[in-house]
Amino acid sequence: MARSSLSIARRNAPDVSVDWVEVLRHMALSRALDELEETRLVPEKKVLYQFSARGHDMAQILLGMRLDAPHDAVCGYYRSRPMLLSLEVDPEEALASAMGRAGGYSGGRDIGVVFNSPNPRGATALPMCGGVGAQYSPIAGWAQAMEYHAEVLGSEGHGRSIGVVLGGDGSVASNGFWSALTIATTQKLPMLFYIEDNGFGISVASTFQTPGGNIAANLAAWRGLKIFTGDGTDPEEAALLTAQALAFVREERLPAMLRPTVPRLQGHSFQDTQTYKTPEVVEAEWARDPWAKLRNYLVPALMSEDGWRKELEAAADRAEAAREAAEARPVAKPETVLRNVFFEGEMQATGGLMPQGWAAPASTDLARPEGQRINMVTAIRRVLDQELGLNPRMLVFGEDIGPKGGVHAVTLGLQEKFGTDRVFDTSLSEEGVIGRAVGMALAGLLPVPEIQFRKICRTGDRTAQRLRLDALADEQLVRGAYGRAYASRILQVRRSLAQPDQRGCLHPQPRLEGGFALQRRGPSADQSARQRPGDLPGTSRDAGPRLGTTPLAG
Repeated sequence: MARSSLSIARRNAPDVSVDWVEVLRHMALSRALDELEETRLVPEKKVLYQFSARGHDMAQILLGMRLDAPHDAVCGYYRSRPMLLSLEVDPEEALASAMGRAGGYSGGRDIGVVFNSPNPRGATALPMCGGVGAQYSPIAGWAQAMEYHAEVLGSEGHGRSIGVVLGGDGSVASNGFWSALTIATTQKLPMLFYIEDNGFGISVASTFQTPGGNIAANLAAWRGLKIFTGDGTDPEEAALLTAQALAFVREERLPAMLRPTVPRLQGHSFQDTQTYKTPEVVEAEWARDPWAKLRNYLVPALMSEDGWRKELEAAADRAEAAREAAEARPVAKPETVLRNVFFEGEMQATGGLMPQGWAAPASTDLARPEGQRINMVTAIRRVLDQELGLNPRMLVFGEDIGPKGGVHAVTLGLQEKFGTDRVFDTSLSEEGVIGRAVGMALAGLLPVPEIQFRKICRTGDRTAQRLRLDALADEQLVRGAYGRAYASRILQVRRSLAQPDQRGCLHPQPRLEGGFALQRRGPSADQSARQRPGDLPGTSRDAGPRLGTTPLAG
């Protein structure tokens, strides 16, 4: 384990590898936005849910400013706005989304600190989710996609790019964290786990999340994970640790964890009064405020008192200008709340195949009933074989689908034919399988994940939410196979037909093209009477199933 207290040699002047004036500008803007929301916008009920980032801000900014490779991606959570500001997210967009105004990255449909930012000029911010731990496995998928682009597809631009995920010390108890940790370390992926440890998960001490309250110490013996930990409030230490961690992941192409310790200087959200903290704890946290430490670090070594003051004034002016511009926007129309939940013809800015110039082969909606029918297993295997042969960006993965060929032999022979880079087994985690697929799809691949779908529906596993919200409603089409628990599988997830029933489950429905898609209800009685179990409509002994490849919806 790399521990900062043993390796930091103090400098006589600020580290010249960091643009400290830019750090100050981003941090001052972050604090100005926090104050503006807390003193005006929340009391005026123009912002309904606010999360302060004070205490977390400086370390996040140091991280964001070093994400400079062409295909870097980061996924944060609801306290990650300082890092997003360092990636040049417009403060007007941030406030407008928080205020429910039209436009911006959410169209006023989500709390303003849950971002997504394609950012063609720098690191991509993957779509965030309010669910704790949901950010981890998509970044594992992104990191694996970076390796696939570089090693299999021969893209030099992906060779230094990495995936970074931000989480708090509470999120390390989530399934998503452990799923991603298993994926990253077993597959040796270029992924950085950035765990901001402030000692609390809302009101619950971190000792309830991990033994002793220190996830870095507990993972010191975890094979394949390099660990960096230290004070995230000390400018010099935080900058050095961040540089070391990112350099390790970029150069070694291996996973690492960076755990900066930081104070959460305000409540979990605006409504949280922190009565669960003693006055002594609150006082000790404010004594560690990175704002005061940054000022002492920069003044007078790098700037004068007057220069510091002018930067603060400029940040306050920028925040006020952002507020005025955001308030000038119209309120988002309620009737747009479901827009783009399913594909409506508008391509996403990040991910998928079509933005890269991919065109689908011609297909038809006309059924071809002539010829002898074949069973579902054979039909699906033929389609997967055909699509893998046509599209080098397509990958098939899940538990048991490699050498075994799936418990129903649906993928039998595919790994032998297409190799372990394209057809591979995974750990036994539906969260990890689906989350990984989302990240891969956003990185421009075509993942075909295999999952146990019946288990998800019956247990109410969060993976069902991820499949609906991430794989369907995010700006991405993730194609999937329908679980090992049934003999039949889903070949494509079609947004226009993917609807959960009242229990939250999705059901297969035959399509004229010969494939299966997800739909609210199962086959009608008339359809059931015409079809035998396992039959696939529209297949031919000679031509194989006509499952017509359709363009990616996003």
